[in-house]
Amino acid sequence: MQPRTASPRARRARAKIGGSVRAAPGARANGKSKVLSGGSDPLLLAICHDLRAPLAAVTMGANFVLQTTPNDQANARTLRILEAMLRSCAQMERLVRNFADFSEIDGGSVSLRMGTHDAGDMIELTADAARESAQVKDVALDVHKPSVSMTVRCDRERVLRALGHIVENAVRFAPEGSAIELTVAPAQGGAVDFAVKDHGPGLAPDMQKNLFDRGWHAARAKRAGAGFGLAIARGFANAHGGNLSVTSRANKETVFTFSLPIRGPKQSPSRRGA
Repeated sequence: MQPRTASPRARRARAKIGGSVRAAPGARANGKSKVLSGGSDPLLLAICHDLRAPLAAVTMGANFVLQTTPNDQANARTLRILEAMLRSCAQMERLVRNFADFSEIDGGSVSLRMGTHDAGDMIELTADAARESAQVKDVALDVHKPSVSMTVRCDRERVLRALGHIVENAVRFAPEGSAIELTVAPAQGGAVDFAVKDHGPGLAPDMQKNLFDRGWHAARAKRAGAGFGLAIARGFANAHGGNLSVTSRANKETVFTFSLPIRGPKQSPSRRGA
């Protein structure tokens, strides 16, 4: 059997190892705008790219077998195994995507597909995506949004992923039977605030100080990818010219506020009129 050859994209990425990856000032392609200050790790991006194809093949194969296997007592064990495989594939896909996202953020090479989107719709979609995991803990997700449409210029998928990380973190620490409040509202300075409030144990001072430091989390965690979520969320906020902040009261509440400028990230002087 011949060994699998790397894709052209992966080979190009590996060829760039040893030098930073930059775009020309004001570079745009296919509707993308780039916020660049350095270069992402090309080897890590190549690994993530090469992992996605076999992972997708395993996922599709398991789905096909699951859908074509009779749901009866004789196949009960097979169905449980297939469902476990699909859960593991989904977990692996999230981990690969997080590694790729963090590499881009760490290298200052976040690529944004900008468009105008409804902030209320995005907070609703975030809540819908998290309801299944919240229901496991009997945690309610209460959404509060303006009665009128409020739009923001942003990369919708990046924002949804960032908000998903924040809500996932809130669900993890929310007490059983409690509620998490997801709010979107206009803020000062032409911004919009997406706030996620849980009523968990709150944050210790050292945790609050190092909350967005992935290295600090990784040194204390036993699982791969620990600490990625909030670091990625802040990285995406910063790439938009916004911010992710947190306030916490012990045994009361923790509030994460994901702020975005309504008009999108500001252009640097060298890029104006590009």
